[in-house]
Amino acid sequence: MKMTGRKLAATTAVALVALLVTVSLLGCSLTSFVGSPTATPTSTRTPKPTFTPTSTHSPTPVESPTPIPTDTPTLTPTPEVTDTPTPTTVPPTPTRRPATPTATRRAATATPRGPAPTPRPSYDFKYVEGSMLIHINCGAVYFKGEITGMGGEPVNGKTVRLRGLDRPYYKISGEGESPGKWGFSPLAPNHFHSPFTLYVDLVESEANPQPISDAKRIDFAGCEYGGEFVNIIFAWAR
Repeated sequence: MKMTGRKLAATTAVALVALLVTVSLLGCSLTSFVGSPTATPTSTRTPKPTFTPTSTHSPTPVESPTPIPTDTPTLTPTPEVTDTPTPTTVPPTPTRRPATPTATRRAATATPRGPAPTPRPSYDFKYVEGSMLIHINCGAVYFKGEITGMGGEPVNGKTVRLRGLDRPYYKISGEGESPGKWGFSPLAPNHFHSPFTLYVDLVESEANPQPISDAKRIDFAGCEYGGEFVNIIFAWAR
């Protein structure tokens, strides 16, 4: 019985080997007859991303939030060119120093002196104020006077001028009169009652009527108010 079993096992092994060889050969024949098998592509499934919720951590009072750095680059702005104004130099404001009190000066007491000198007159002769006398006379109208020197003496040869009528009238002192005397009778009887404003003065000459004295004004209102104007004195003034 033992030999039969071994024999049976050997026979079985030989049969299996023969079967495998047969199958192998058969497969090669089929492959040659049918051709190479075509590979069918297999689709690959892309797994969907799984979203995992992130829990938000609330900082506690002993904690502070930490800033999360980002990879976004920061653009540096280009500075704008601005015209810089030229500064204006302002002079410093001067500081006023307090005024120093000035001592009050007492007015100096004027020392009495002699009388002030009389200013030198601009003319050689001047009219003596208050010397003229006026009398009413409608029978004749005239103007008379005298010229005196430094000591009151009569002076001849001086030209006297009367103005205010139709023309100037001239007389020489001492000619046809007493020494130093002069006189005018220029009005016609029909003018004895007419008003006139007359002026009497001394001049260099009739040809050169440059004044050498101030002028005396005579207001003639008519013979009924005064027809005689006498004692009109011009005295030496130098």
